[in-house]
Amino acid sequence: MKRTAFFKIALIAGTAAALLALFYLPYWSVRKKTIAAFNNEQMILAHHAIKGIQSFFDPYSKALRYFVKQPSIIHLDDSGQALMDDFLTIHASELSAVARIDDQGNILYSTPHGVGIVGRNVSDQEHNRLILQTHQPVISDVFTTIQGLRSVAFAYPVFDDATYVGCITFFIPFNPIAGKYLERIRVADRGFTMMIGRNGTGLYCSGGKSGTSENSDCFSGNSAIQQLKSKMMKGRQGSASFTAVLSVDGDGPPLTRYAVYAPVQLPGNNFWSIMVASPENAVLATMRGFRNQWLMVTAVAVCAVLLLSYLLTRTMARNQEEQKRRVVEEQLLRLLEFTPMGMVVYDLDGRVSYVNQAVVDILDGTEPEDFLGTIIFDFVHPDYREFIALRFKNLTKGQRNETSVIKVITPDGAIKDVEINSTPFIFSGQTSLISVLRDVTEELKQEATQRRLVTAIEQANESVIITDQTGIVEYVNPAFSRTSGYAREEIIGRNPRFLRSGKHDGRFYRNMWKTITSGRVWQGRIINRRKDGELVTEMATISPVRDVTGKITHYVAVNRNVSHEVELEAKLRQAQKMEAIGTLAGGIAHDFNNILGAILGFTDMALLQSDPDSPIHETLLHIRKGGKRAADLVQQILTFSRQSSVEKKPIAVTPLIQESLQLLRASLPSTIIIHQELQADDAQVMADATQLQQIVLNLCTNAFQAMREQGGELTVRLETLPSEDCGKILETKQERCIRLTVSDTGAGVASAVVERIFDPFFTTKNPGEGTGMGLSVVHGIISDIGGEISVDSTPGHGATFSVLLPMAEPVGEEESRAQVPLPMGTEHVLVVDDEQDILATSRMMLAHLGYTVSVSKEASVVLEEIKNGKMQCDLVVTDQTMPGLTGLEFARELHRVQPELPVILCTGYSDKVNEESIKAVGAVGLLMKPIELRDLAVMIRNALDNNRQHQII
Repeated sequence: MKRTAFFKIALIAGTAAALLALFYLPYWSVRKKTIAAFNNEQMILAHHAIKGIQSFFDPYSKALRYFVKQPSIIHLDDSGQALMDDFLTIHASELSAVARIDDQGNILYSTPHGVGIVGRNVSDQEHNRLILQTHQPVISDVFTTIQGLRSVAFAYPVFDDATYVGCITFFIPFNPIAGKYLERIRVADRGFTMMIGRNGTGLYCSGGKSGTSENSDCFSGNSAIQQLKSKMMKGRQGSASFTAVLSVDGDGPPLTRYAVYAPVQLPGNNFWSIMVASPENAVLATMRGFRNQWLMVTAVAVCAVLLLSYLLTRTMARNQEEQKRRVVEEQLLRLLEFTPMGMVVYDLDGRVSYVNQAVVDILDGTEPEDFLGTIIFDFVHPDYREFIALRFKNLTKGQRNETSVIKVITPDGAIKDVEINSTPFIFSGQTSLISVLRDVTEELKQEATQRRLVTAIEQANESVIITDQTGIVEYVNPAFSRTSGYAREEIIGRNPRFLRSGKHDGRFYRNMWKTITSGRVWQGRIINRRKDGELVTEMATISPVRDVTGKITHYVAVNRNVSHEVELEAKLRQAQKMEAIGTLAGGIAHDFNNILGAILGFTDMALLQSDPDSPIHETLLHIRKGGKRAADLVQQILTFSRQSSVEKKPIAVTPLIQESLQLLRASLPSTIIIHQELQADDAQVMADATQLQQIVLNLCTNAFQAMREQGGELTVRLETLPSEDCGKILETKQERCIRLTVSDTGAGVASAVVERIFDPFFTTKNPGEGTGMGLSVVHGIISDIGGEISVDSTPGHGATFSVLLPMAEPVGEEESRAQVPLPMGTEHVLVVDDEQDILATSRMMLAHLGYTVSVSKEASVVLEEIKNGKMQCDLVVTDQTMPGLTGLEFARELHRVQPELPVILCTGYSDKVNEESIKAVGAVGLLMKPIELRDLAVMIRNALDNNRQHQII
C-alpha cells in the first residue's frame, strides 16, 4: 500500500518534474527571443538617434567647409570677423560660440566676445591638440567652454594654400543634441541611456520615467558598467547584460539589466558610443501573460497526461509549441503597435506583411489590412524609386541602410516627406525586411517657411525690431544696424528708448504705447537718434504679436528710413521760394531798368556837357559806374532766376577778382585775413562777368563760413599754366589756361562730403543757413565756360578749391568802341514810352546826336496820327511795356500801316520779347534797358541806313 502510494507520488512528482522541465525549456527559449526582440527594438531606436546625431553635424560641416575657403577667414580680417558674427547671430539658437584659432592654439577671434578670451592658448584641449597634430576635422567630446557651457567643439582646419594656419571651431551646445536625439529614446523604469566618448569620458546619462539616473550610476566605478564601457570604447556594436545595484534601486538586491550599444561615427576618426539599458522586468514584461497562460496549459497537460495516452500528450505538446510561437509574435506585434514611428515589414519580394497604425496614419489609410499584400514600391514617389531600389538591393544582401528622407504617395495621391531607416529582420521564422518611417512633411515645410521668413527679414531694406511685451529688444535685422549705427549686440536686451531724439514729447510716446498695448497697429513718422548723434526720420509701423490664446507676447516694428524724402521735401520748399524770388525779380526788372535808364541817360548827357578835367566830371563817372553796376545786378538776378540769357565776352579776371574781394572785405570779420596772389594781370576768360564774379564770391563765402568760429586766413591765388598742363585736365585744347585757387585754414571737409559737395541741394549747414545750391551753381558755370573744378581737403587742415579756366585772346573791345566817333544824323525820330524820365533822356541823347526828336506817352494816339498822316517820322523807338498797347502790338500795327517805317523796340524786361518776336512784328532792332548812348546811336544809324538802301533798291 505504502509502496503504491510512494510510486504514485513518485510518478506524480516525476510527471510534474518532467512537465516543469518541459515548461522551463520552451520558456527559456521564448525568454531569449523576447530579450533578442527587445534588444533589436532598442537597437533600432539607438540607431535612429545615431543617424540623427550624425546628420545633425552635416550642415555645420558644410558651413565649416565654406568658411575655410574664404580669404577673410584664412587671413582673419574685419570682414571675416563680421562673417563669423553674422553666422552666429543667424544660428544663435544652435551655436554657443564661433572661434578662429591659429596654428599654435591661440584664439585669434571669438564671438560672442568675452574678456580674456582672445589671445588665450587652448592647445591643451583634447580636440585642439588632435587637430594640431592631424590637421583633420575633429568633433570633440562634451566639455565645458570658457563661457561655462557644456558644448561640443566642431573644429575644421584652415589652410593658406598648403600651409596649415589654424582652425575655425563651432561650439555647439550639447543639451539640445541630447534633448533632440537621446532624450527621445524611450527607456523603462530604472532603465537609462548613456553616451560616452572614445576614451570613456561620460557625455550623457538619462534615466527612466520614475526618475533620472544619477550620473554616478552611468559613470561610477561599478565593475559591471566599467566592463560594458570597455566594450563600447572599442567602437563596436553589440548587446550585453549586467547585474548591479544603482542608486535608483534603493536598498534592494542587485538588478539585472539588458543593454545594447552602438558607435556614433564622427569626423576626425572619432566616435561616441550610445548604450540603452533596461531592467529585466521591463524586458520580460511581455512574457507575463504568456507565463500565466503557460502555467494553466501545464496544469491541463498534467491532467491530460494522467487521463490520455502518451500520443495525446505529445500532440498537446506540439500544439502548445505552436501557440507559444504565436504568442511571441503577438507580443512583438503589440509592442510595435505602441511604437510612435511607422513600422513596415515586407518580404524579399517587397510584399507587405505587416504595418502598424502609425504607417496607416502616414499613408492616410483606414485599416492596416488595406496595406497587407501590397508592394512597397507602389507607395514610393517616382523620383525616388531608383534610390529605394538600390537600398532594397543592399537590404537583401543583409546590409543596413542609413536614414534618408524620401517622398511617398498615399492611396489618395497626396505626396508626403518621410524619414526612413531600414534593416533586415526575422519575422514569423522567415527573413524579412523592416523599415521605420517618420512623417516629416510638416516639419520640412515649417523649416522652409522659417528659413524664407528669416532670409526675407534679414535681407529687407527696412529696419525690423522685435521686443517682448515690456519693450525689451529681442531681435533686430541688419538694416536696423545700418540705419541706427548700433551693432546687434548693443541693442539686444535693452529698451529702445535710448534711440529717442528729443524731438517728440512724452505724450507722443504715451499715445504710441497706448495704441499698441490695446492691440492696435501704430503708424507714423518718428525721429530717432543714431549712435553718431545724427538724427534720422523713419516711417514706423508697430504691430502687436499674439500667441494662440490671443495674448500679446511681443511687438514688431518695421521702420523705413525717410530722411532723404524729408530732406527733399524741405529742399523742394526752398526751391519754390527761390522760384518765387525769381518771379518777383522778373516783375520788378522792367521798372528798375527804366529808373536806371534815366539815371544813366542823364549822367551820360552831363558827362558830355562837363569838362573832363573838372571834379564834377569825375563824380559823374562814379555815378555812371554805380548805375552800370546796378544794371549788372539786375542782369545777375535775372540770370540766376533763369529769366535772362547770358552773353559771353572776354573778361579781365584780375580786376574782377580785386573788385569782388573789395566787396567781400566789408562783410568779413577782422579775424579773417585775406591774401591776394594775383599773377595773371593780362588773363582774360570768355565768360559772363556776373557769373565769373559769382564763382569768386561763392568760393570765398564758403571759405569764410568754414573759419567763422575761429578765424583764419583766406588765400586767393591766380596764375597762368602752360598748354601741356591745361591739355591734361581740360577737354578743350588751349594754348594757355589760368588756375584760380581759393584756400582756407578752416575745419576741412570729410571725404564722404567731398564726394557729394557739388550735388544740387547737398549741404552740411543747418536749416536756414544754406540751400545746397551754391557749389552746384558754381560747378555748372565752370562747366559751361569749359573749365574744371576740384577740391582737396583734410579734416582739421582746411580746404583748397582749384578752378581751371581756358584763356581767351585779348580783344580790347571797349577801347575800340570808345575811340570810334558816335554816329549822328538829322532824321526825325519818334520816341514812345510811358515813363517821362525815359522820354526826357531819350530827347536829350537824340538831340545831342543831331536828330529831330518827338516824344509821346500814348502809343494809341501816335498810331492814329500816323494812320491819318498827321505824324511824319523816319524811325520809331518804342517801349515794350506800356498801358493800352504793348510795344509788340504797336510795332505790328505800324508795320501794317507803314511797312517801310523802321521800328526799334526797347524793354527793361519781358519774357515775350526776343529777336524772333520783334522780327515777327516787323521791328528792326531790340535794345535792353538801361540803354547806353553809343548803343542807341549805332542801332538808330544802322536802321536808318538799312531802310534807305532798301528804298533805293
